[in-house]
Amino acid sequence: METKKNTMRKANFHLELMDLGNDNPPFEWKESLNPKQMKRWERGEAALAVAPPKIESEKMFVRFVAVAKACQKWRAGPEPASDEFIKSLQELDKCQKEGLMLALFPVERNRDQWAKLLNVTGAQLAYIAYHTFKPLLKFYGEKVSAQVSISHWSKNYCPVCGDQPTMAKLSGQDGHRKLYCGRCETHWRYKRSGCPYCNEDDSEASFFTLDDNRQYRVYLCDHCKSYLKTVDERECGEVDLFCEDILTVELDELAHNEGYQRGGTEHYG
Repeated sequence: METKKNTMRKANFHLELMDLGNDNPPFEWKESLNPKQMKRWERGEAALAVAPPKIESEKMFVRFVAVAKACQKWRAGPEPASDEFIKSLQELDKCQKEGLMLALFPVERNRDQWAKLLNVTGAQLAYIAYHTFKPLLKFYGEKVSAQVSISHWSKNYCPVCGDQPTMAKLSGQDGHRKLYCGRCETHWRYKRSGCPYCNEDDSEASFFTLDDNRQYRVYLCDHCKSYLKTVDERECGEVDLFCEDILTVELDELAHNEGYQRGGTEHYG
């Protein structure tokens, strides 16, 4: 029963975020990567580090506050968003609002200083920022993917935004693995064996499944104690990993109960 409540709460949280205007991200990015930038990307730098887009801080701040309120309503994130935190956000002046947005995008600079000023933990601030910039980065990722050869990327972090994967899927007849970035929703191919978080190359890594849902696997790394939820599309056909993540809260709870943590994603949920 508790798992079902958590799933519904998570689903309602994301549905509310979708109503905030995800289809119209408050920026445009019409640039093309120049040869120098392309070479940097080919050497392993994520596109966001090579050619970051400019953002409209005022509009992004409005969304940031809306996401914070949704976190409070649906009890999302590593801790509840308090009334005092919401009030502190609303009392920021124009320069402070811009400074906060620029500090959290594209990389989290001075996060702890802002967390102290707003009387919130850095983890909760990162969580809200993650969901604030997600539609923008999804749009950016689509533009970048049209310019670079994602199929040539073999790193354990996202070729677009540099984040670590949140899920994976096994695709095609050969069951090759594709990692999935929840922040910008980019997929890229990665070696089948080994942990994408600590790079421990253990072909005998363990995983568990659910008897009534064999398409789901949870890979466990005993080296870094992380886990990676994976969907086997050979069992169920093509899936949307964003939706699958919401529907598989039970797998997260089972992994947590065994002492594993979701790899590299303190700000994700």
